[in-house]
Amino acid sequence: MKKLFNNFLSQEKLHEMFYQADEVESELSFHTFVHFLNYSYDGLLLSDKDDRIFYMNDAVERISGLKNEEMLGLTTKEMQEQGFILSQSKKVLKKDPLTIIQKLKTGKEVFTTSRPVKDKDGNTLCYIATFRDLSELNELHSEHTLQRDIDYTELQELRTRFLITEDVVTSSKEIKKVVDKTLKAAKSDATVLIIGESGVGKELFAKIIHNASHRSNKRYIQINCGALPENLIEAELFGYEKGAFTGAERAKTGLLEVANGGTVLLDEIGDLPFNVQVKLLRVLQTGEYYRIGATTPRLLNIRFIAATHRDLSAMVKNGSFREDLFYRLNVVPIHVPPLRNRKEDILPLAHHFLQNMNRKYKTNKRLDEETCKCIEKYTWPGNVRQLENVIERMLIMSDEDLIKPTVFPDEFLCDIEKDVPLYQLKKEVIIPLEELREMTEKEMIQRAINKYGSIRNASKYLNVDHSTVIRKMRKYGIKQ
Repeated sequence: MKKLFNNFLSQEKLHEMFYQADEVESELSFHTFVHFLNYSYDGLLLSDKDDRIFYMNDAVERISGLKNEEMLGLTTKEMQEQGFILSQSKKVLKKDPLTIIQKLKTGKEVFTTSRPVKDKDGNTLCYIATFRDLSELNELHSEHTLQRDIDYTELQELRTRFLITEDVVTSSKEIKKVVDKTLKAAKSDATVLIIGESGVGKELFAKIIHNASHRSNKRYIQINCGALPENLIEAELFGYEKGAFTGAERAKTGLLEVANGGTVLLDEIGDLPFNVQVKLLRVLQTGEYYRIGATTPRLLNIRFIAATHRDLSAMVKNGSFREDLFYRLNVVPIHVPPLRNRKEDILPLAHHFLQNMNRKYKTNKRLDEETCKCIEKYTWPGNVRQLENVIERMLIMSDEDLIKPTVFPDEFLCDIEKDVPLYQLKKEVIIPLEELREMTEKEMIQRAINKYGSIRNASKYLNVDHSTVIRKMRKYGIKQ
């Protein structure tokens, strides 16, 4: 929790303002409020009635290029005297809210809008200001001007029909069918089971269902059933009462209760322990659940979506997954095909990811023709996720604007003539031992998960703790 308050000159000052404004008694609400402020893309500043800044969120530092701790506690006048602000508009653009343009010592020009925060009696508590990069705003205005002749009615119809977003890029008939089925499923509250290999984008289609449903303005929570330790997953899902077990010094709200009214994605549902499957089945059947240690049931109103890369029907046959739960989940099954079965999507996705990376790294790189051939010929066992990661790596490693096959990762360079992928490093390639160790760890963890189907099983065969596998997956960016 300490990290939340790194951007405060005085935590007590904000705490006092918060309670005066809202009369909120819950400490959790205050912490949540602070957490939300730090997630804003726009910069946010709070200053007292003497114009002295006592809070800045993380975005202020990103936009200004200056360290927040250098500016906290200063007034606008003091920031000018100390050289942080080189100049600012002398003409007030708008009085209420107060709007000014400032030029900073980093060369950035920022657009600041400030207005007072008042209590219920109309007394000013402090001032809140938004902090935006003027060059970004000008760029957005230019793009809008260039696009003013677009038929937005037609564009909206397309978005409504195919739910076109930055993440849905496809030329394949199979994926368009999946989108159609996803949108139809979104109209109801029926439970959906999304099936597909790791990395195909199951989470994306789950989010589409939520966004296109009547619950779109409610919470959406994604729970990875394989990432939660077996001895904790029940408590995380359902919560517990104070004193329910040793160490339960206070009651805990479960993730399902947090999502009440909204949508829950149970990712990697095949990894859910058998004893928890029974409790989940009860929730699906009755809409009721019990916190651990409770004697009174609680009601839930949740739209459930489950996702898995495993064959649940085979798991039912071998007794590792409950048959009744499988049928409860499998009301609307949606199969997402792997990338190798829709090769027409590979290059459009590659170019799409490259555009995103160019924006992210402020570059203007493009793919060489031979590089495109190599990308198209590879089988992409890690699917769309692997393709995106490789495109980012290639952009970073390329010294030229034209990305050539020489920066394609050695472990799966394509032999164009033989038309097969090479999975091993070339014999002449020498790399540091530490890097080799990390590559080996990453490869073995990925192989174990692909082979044994879950983090829990993978850790067993790798002969390490479940928590060790999770930690290394985070380190190497491995996802199920």
